[in-house]
Amino acid sequence: MLRFSIVIPSLNQGRFIGDALRSIAAQGHPAVEVIIRDGGSTDDTAAVVQGFGPLVTHFVSEPDSGQSDALNKGFAQATGDLFGWMNADDIYLPGAFAEAARIFEANPEVMVVYGNWVTIDAAGHQIAAHYALQARRPHFSYENLDTYNQALFWRREAHERFGRFDEHLHRLMDDDLILALLLNEGPERFTRTDSFLGAFRIHEAQKTPDAAIDEKHRAEQEYLDKKYGFAAADSLRGKCYRLRYRWHQLCDSLVAGGLCYTLGKAREGLRKRRGLW
Repeated sequence: MLRFSIVIPSLNQGRFIGDALRSIAAQGHPAVEVIIRDGGSTDDTAAVVQGFGPLVTHFVSEPDSGQSDALNKGFAQATGDLFGWMNADDIYLPGAFAEAARIFEANPEVMVVYGNWVTIDAAGHQIAAHYALQARRPHFSYENLDTYNQALFWRREAHERFGRFDEHLHRLMDDDLILALLLNEGPERFTRTDSFLGAFRIHEAQKTPDAAIDEKHRAEQEYLDKKYGFAAADSLRGKCYRLRYRWHQLCDSLVAGGLCYTLGKAREGLRKRRGLW
């Protein structure tokens, strides 16, 4: 039986981390280790985690240099066959582990399984559904899968090829992971499931803003473009790649979610980017 290692970076998320852990327990999978790397929370995180007893395999609370550092320390402790990363304010949806394990067990050549996801509010009520894109070889920094880390699982050997999370990044560690996996493993070793695997929580204290893309975000995109040797976003080649990506987004969204969903995603993208580009 394949064993899951789930790493949860956390800082002052006592309000939500119980929901995250309950969503793991509710999977009912018999082989799971949960590794929590807490950055030295001053709220009730430790007390909440303690209440889950043996579900949590490792809990370390100490200062770190950021989320990438916490993830590196967490995955260094992981002993499972399949890896997952969930932030402490997000949750897995019912059946996520069973679906991922089913695909991995039936397809030994598959290195990454990912799926659809939802956004939820602070109380856990669903706001919207989101459909992941088909895996394609990326050519610029945010040509990703339109999925989130709580709807993504990968094999240990793929993580070993990925290496370490880049500690220069404080926002786009998930994009970096997906880009590296796509380039290292190839899109043909990815499997997208139509199932909804995870939920991303939107709340007032979250680290990732739901507003327009800001300068910190753009700076990390430029960093990733340079890191992977991609064309600059404002270059002619970069704009051509982006136009192609937008076409694939349009087609995949129409097939998966229909016209209303696609129009909504387009409006959301325009709002966040403050324009077409």
